[in-house]
Amino acid sequence: MKIVTLDFETRFHRRDYTLKKMTTESYVRDPRFAVLGCAFRWHDGRYAFVSDMQTLRGVLAQLGDCAVLCHHAHIDGLILSHHFRVKPHAWLDTLPMAKLLLGAHVSVSLDNLASHFGLAAKSVPYEYFNEGQLWHELQPDVQGALSTGGMHDCSLTWDIFCKLAPRVPKEEFIIIDSTIRMFTEPEFEGDVEGLAAVWTFERDKKASLLQRLGVTAAELQSGNTFADLLRRAGVEPEMKANAKGEAIYAFAKTDEFMKFWSGEEHDNELARLLCEARLGVRSTIDQTRAERLGWMSRRGRLPVYLNYCGAHTTRWSGGDKVNWQNFKRGGGIRRSVRAAAGKVIVKADKSQVECRFLNMLAGQTDVIERFAKGDDPYTAIASAAYGHEVYKPKKDDPRKEEMETKRGTGKQLELSCGYGAGADTIVATAARGTYGPPVRIDRATGLAWRDLYRATHPAVINYWKNAESCLPRLAAQQSGEDTRGFSWSLFHFEGGIVWLPNGCPLMYPRLQWATSKYKPNGAWHYATRYGVATLWGGAFVENLIQAIARVDMSQTILRLRQNYGYRPALLEHDAYATVVTIDKSEQALQDVLTEFRRPPSWCQSIPLDAEGSISERYS
Repeated sequence: MKIVTLDFETRFHRRDYTLKKMTTESYVRDPRFAVLGCAFRWHDGRYAFVSDMQTLRGVLAQLGDCAVLCHHAHIDGLILSHHFRVKPHAWLDTLPMAKLLLGAHVSVSLDNLASHFGLAAKSVPYEYFNEGQLWHELQPDVQGALSTGGMHDCSLTWDIFCKLAPRVPKEEFIIIDSTIRMFTEPEFEGDVEGLAAVWTFERDKKASLLQRLGVTAAELQSGNTFADLLRRAGVEPEMKANAKGEAIYAFAKTDEFMKFWSGEEHDNELARLLCEARLGVRSTIDQTRAERLGWMSRRGRLPVYLNYCGAHTTRWSGGDKVNWQNFKRGGGIRRSVRAAAGKVIVKADKSQVECRFLNMLAGQTDVIERFAKGDDPYTAIASAAYGHEVYKPKKDDPRKEEMETKRGTGKQLELSCGYGAGADTIVATAARGTYGPPVRIDRATGLAWRDLYRATHPAVINYWKNAESCLPRLAAQQSGEDTRGFSWSLFHFEGGIVWLPNGCPLMYPRLQWATSKYKPNGAWHYATRYGVATLWGGAFVENLIQAIARVDMSQTILRLRQNYGYRPALLEHDAYATVVTIDKSEQALQDVLTEFRRPPSWCQSIPLDAEGSISERYS
């Protein structure tokens, strides 16, 4: 297939019309948008820069049977589809390829990649056309420099592609293409009225809560003032150390103190409301998303932006200031995302996929047997935790509420303790009601439940220990002290990298044993883009299992696309959605569930399962 490299150069204004201040979608669909020109590298090595729009449309129309190569194809791809109605046969993109092979800990901008590979730097003179100029408004020398710089960017992209492509597993090219098309060929529409209702509800909820408490938004946002409000409510605020080792209040939404006190059930209602109000005032995520999606809906369909290999474990992450992977379940935003007229959303979710892989690889056969027989996976450990039988209740069961609550405990322990959760985490998770109705327990009970999980899952505990024993050898490979590769479980360790079953790398750069203020006895540390992260057996296993689950999901996507022609419209961790016509929906659901339940070739005996649905809306 012919590979054509292209790079659009577009109008922008450094103050108010720039990708530095706007989302990709809003920038490309803005009324001010204009193409200054497009640089090309043709499959035979010729370069060109086309600025005449009539000529450009004719050139772009020829790309339907080509593979188009870009750096950050989300941008160029949306321009191509939205403004020129062109959809190439395949997308290639050096940005996600670099994320996969170089790791999430480094910047993969075109300039940084050029430096990494010893290539000449970018040369487009952005400073000379950053006031919103159109092509005909540029001086001839600027036009010449822009043309030359654009073609140089195509040259860089091609050279980088040639260095990366031989190392990318072939199947990943289709996954990259699918990720790009979720954004450039969107399938969802937005319910503007529904999104407006979400925005209004969030605004009114915050105002009502502030009025009820008799405080202002400024008082809640001030750390010292908020601490005083909590003390008056009878709660002493917790402290934590910041990056400089200074004591600060633990008032972030990710702090256990705030997670606990913003839970649903507390004797001290005032403290709960204060914490909920602070989080609500400081976080406008639902309101902002509803507004952003509402405006997006007015411009067209809703492009789903996901970052390929955005997470360390090679899973996708959200992007373009709309994280499609963590919309509130059952919330108004999900209900406001719908298929176009005459179509429906077919959705499937892999059931307990991480738990299944963890117990399968660890050799925890009793848990795997329960999964294989279709038994409830949570009631056994729930019964042990409460000392009496816990079962999954039917609709008219008089003990329905009690059993659902206690089964939720079993679900929490089975799903969340597999990576080494401690007593404090168990207490806080139970109070939040993450896995069912909230449960109030003391630390002694949390400790007992931790020990219960570990006593009933000895193979999992041993798996943590065996995983941690691999870390010294992995570090020795990175330092050059050990050049031998070795395999453990489903993973191969070579060159200081963990290799997954499909040939994708999982990286722990600059892995070393070191002491720190918070780990005075020493711990394993590795470099991330945001600093240094700590690693131990349970955390390492969590990374490995999530990476394995991602490989299973990507290979499922691959089969669905190659064998059935279904393209993902959205991926949400272990969930998948595709959009089909109504008449094909039942068959599509059957096909999707068949593939979701199919064991991967590298773990054929694992009993996988999935649930699915057909709906006009994403909720």
